[in-house]
Amino acid sequence: MKSWTLIPFYLWKNTFKRWLEYPVSPCSKILIPALLGFLAVIVLALFSEVERELHNQLSKKSLYTVLITEFVQNDIAPTVLRQSYEEELMWTERYGLGVIKNVRQPLISATIHFSKSTSVIAFGASVTEFGSQSPDTHPTVWLLENNPAKHGEIVEISISDKRTVAEIREIPTWVSQGLGMEQAVAVPVVMIEPYLLNGFMNHTIAELDSLKTLEKYVTEVSAYYQAEKRNIKIVSALEILKNIEQINTLQLVVRSLIVLGCGIILALTLGSIAWLEYRQESYLLALLKSFGTPSYILLIHMFIENLILVVGGLCVVMLSWGALYKIAITKLRVIGLQATELPPIDGADFGIILLAGFIGVLFAMVPVAIGLRKPAGLILQ
Repeated sequence: MKSWTLIPFYLWKNTFKRWLEYPVSPCSKILIPALLGFLAVIVLALFSEVERELHNQLSKKSLYTVLITEFVQNDIAPTVLRQSYEEELMWTERYGLGVIKNVRQPLISATIHFSKSTSVIAFGASVTEFGSQSPDTHPTVWLLENNPAKHGEIVEISISDKRTVAEIREIPTWVSQGLGMEQAVAVPVVMIEPYLLNGFMNHTIAELDSLKTLEKYVTEVSAYYQAEKRNIKIVSALEILKNIEQINTLQLVVRSLIVLGCGIILALTLGSIAWLEYRQESYLLALLKSFGTPSYILLIHMFIENLILVVGGLCVVMLSWGALYKIAITKLRVIGLQATELPPIDGADFGIILLAGFIGVLFAMVPVAIGLRKPAGLILQ
């Protein structure tokens, strides 16, 4: 048991002595992985920054919301209006009630308190949150606005030349964000159908739940309206979502290449240095083997020695990343280039870089393992 304690102590004592006598060796084992780690961090941080910027652009609206807008002129308004009722039911049955919301916006406005004008939207069967439009029930007109203090109040409004009252309620997100309206009067379509016959804007808001469904919906809508020879405007985040998906796929490839590339470079570099150190220490190692020290103990010691230095170099990158990036930003701004703030380093990215270092050290031990198989007697002769 005492010999097992003394052997590691002696090996580490000899290692520290060698580091002091030849500081180039440990310094190179720290600087090489530090340089590779810094380059890997730059690539991974830039990919994360691009993905974050795309998510920031999408944060202003729902990721899977699609807005279909069609301007219907007065000469075809009666025909298209009847078709829109059928289409509303068709898309609702296909994608579900609550997913599809169809409203028509007449080419008129409502007047509140006889002074302020606001947009009018006519809702049909697909919009259930505004209440029933059944002929057996009294239809309700809503004034939609984001003013909690006034919710529930009754105000008098005028739609074209018709006066009525409306109840104030909170404006839904799909109206404020989807249609871009801060205030609107929501009216059952049966109440203002005569105004729609003079032309209207037909809006369909689809709140989907996945990229696959979004792509399917956009494809079907485009094909349908193209077959009907009707011009529509489609607003969605489909292209940005596809770009994010491509970036995620590319990140997987880049991460794999970083692990492979850094591992190969470290393996070749550390393997060469480790082999030279082994040849320099071969007599001592052979002597220890002749005293009964197993070869795997010597191999494990050299592996841990190299791993400590490599991890130390990568930790230097993690600790100095912020300062180095600030220096780089200063240089970029001097020459007139734009630079963002410090991109965060994801824990998974750091783990990938550490994995690359571990793989490099592991493969660097291959030539040493081959050398340690040589009989000690041949070396001691």
